[in-house]
Amino acid sequence: MPHKGRRHAIPDELTRGQLVETLCGDPVAPQQFSLWREKNVWPTCWDCDGVWRENEGILPWPRKS
Repeated sequence: MPHKGRRHAIPDELTRGQLVETLCGDPVAPQQFSLWREKNVWPTCWDCDGVWRENEGILPWPRKS
């Protein structure tokens, strides 16, 4: 979900205006679901990405060689 200039990970099931917490711990109340797809070019929130990767058992990015 676009928030503060980055794409954040949030729960799948939401109600408009419902207060949720991103994986990085930032509270947000989504208002316009239709805009999400248009803003998918925003840079990823690295904190959300790191939590998601850890939960899924995926190595962090960038990977150390």
